[in-house]
Amino acid sequence: MKRPVTDLTRPGTIILAAVGVLALLGVVSIYGAESVRAGRPMFTIKQMLFLGVSAGAGVGILKIGYRRIARYAYPIALLAVALLVPLTVAKMLGIELGGLLSPRRNVYRWITLPGFHLQPSEFMKLAYILALAHYLRFRKNYRQFSGLLLPFGLTMIPLGLILTEPDLGTALLMMPVLFVMLFLAGAHLKHLALIALVGVVCVPIVAKPYQIARITTLLMQSESFREQVAEDPERYAFLGLDQQSVANWRQGNGWQLIHSKAALGSGGVLGQGWGEGTYVDYEFLPDRHNDFVFSLVGHQFGLLGCLVILGCFAAIIMAGATIATATTEPEGRLLAVGVIALLAAQVTINIGMTVGLMPITGMTLPFVSYGGSSLLANAMAIALLISVSQDRPFLLSPKPFEFPAER
Repeated sequence: MKRPVTDLTRPGTIILAAVGVLALLGVVSIYGAESVRAGRPMFTIKQMLFLGVSAGAGVGILKIGYRRIARYAYPIALLAVALLVPLTVAKMLGIELGGLLSPRRNVYRWITLPGFHLQPSEFMKLAYILALAHYLRFRKNYRQFSGLLLPFGLTMIPLGLILTEPDLGTALLMMPVLFVMLFLAGAHLKHLALIALVGVVCVPIVAKPYQIARITTLLMQSESFREQVAEDPERYAFLGLDQQSVANWRQGNGWQLIHSKAALGSGGVLGQGWGEGTYVDYEFLPDRHNDFVFSLVGHQFGLLGCLVILGCFAAIIMAGATIATATTEPEGRLLAVGVIALLAAQVTINIGMTVGLMPITGMTLPFVSYGGSSLLANAMAIALLISVSQDRPFLLSPKPFEFPAER
C-alpha cells in the first residue's frame, strides 16, 4: 500500500535528514570559499537554485511512485543512452554542434541548455539502475554464467559511450553497481569473480595514457618510489615515467593530490574556521568547490566536519539497507540495493581520491559538491529509495532471490 508523500517512513526520514545536513554543509563550505572574493557568490547562488529544483524533482517522484516509474525503465534507459550519443559523435569529430555542446579541456560531457549545462552521464547512472532492476526482477538465468553475458554486454554500451567523452569517474561507478545488484539477486560469486578478473587483466590493454598517469600519480606519492624511477627510469618506462616525470611531479600530475591532502591536514581537528585558511584565501586547489569539496570542508571545519559527512552517508546507507531488507517486492528491493551501491561507490571514490587512495577522476561528492546534474540525479535516486519504503505491496509468494541449496 502506497503511503502519502508526506509519510516518509522512519528510514525515509533518516535519509532525508542526512541529505539535508550534507546539502547545508556543502552550501556553507562553498560560500565560505567564495566570501573572500569580490562580487557575488555565484557558485553558492546556483547551488541553492539547484537544490530547489532537485527538491521539486524528488517530490514529483514520490508522488508518482517507483512502481509507475519502473514500468518505463527501458524507455528511460534508451533515452539516457540517446543523450550520450551526440557527445560521443562530437568528441570523435571534434565539433560543438553550433554551441550545443560545450567541451572543457577537450572533454565532451555537457549539453548546453539555457542557464544550465546538462551532463547526461549523471542521469545514465540512475537509468541504468532502473533498467537493471527491471530486467533482473523475475529472472533466474543469471544463476548460470551464460546468463550474466547479456547484462554485462548491455552494460558495455553506455560504459563505452561514457568512456569516449571521457568520463572515467562515472564509468568506474557502473561496474560496482552491476556486481552488487547481480550478487544480491543471486548470481554466483565465483562467476562474478571470474568476470572481474578478466576485466582487471584487460585494464592495462585498453587504458589510455592519461588514465595510466592518474594511477601512477598514486605511486609517486612515495618518495622511495620516486627515487627508484629517478635511478632506473628504463625499468618504469612502460608506465610512461622517467626522470623528468619525477622532477615535474609536484607541479604537474601531483599538484591536485598534494594540495588536497595539505588542505585536509591543515584543518586539524576543528578546522581553520568558516571562510578562513590558505585554501580559502587562495585558489591553490583546483575544483575545490566540486570534486575536492571534501578537502574544502576539512580545511574549514577540520576532522569534525569530515566525520559529520561520513556519519551522514553511513546513516543513508544503513537506512537504505533497512528499506531493501524490509521490501519483498523484487524490483523495489533491487532498486534500493542499486541506489545504495551507487551512493556508496561514489562516496568511496570521491573521498578515496581526495586522500590519495584512488586515482583522481571527475567524481562529485553527493549533495555536497557543486553541480546541477549531479545534485539532481542524486536527489532523484534518493527519492526513488524513499518511494520504495513508502510503497510495499503485499505479495503471496516466496521471498525474492532465495534459491534452494545446490548439490
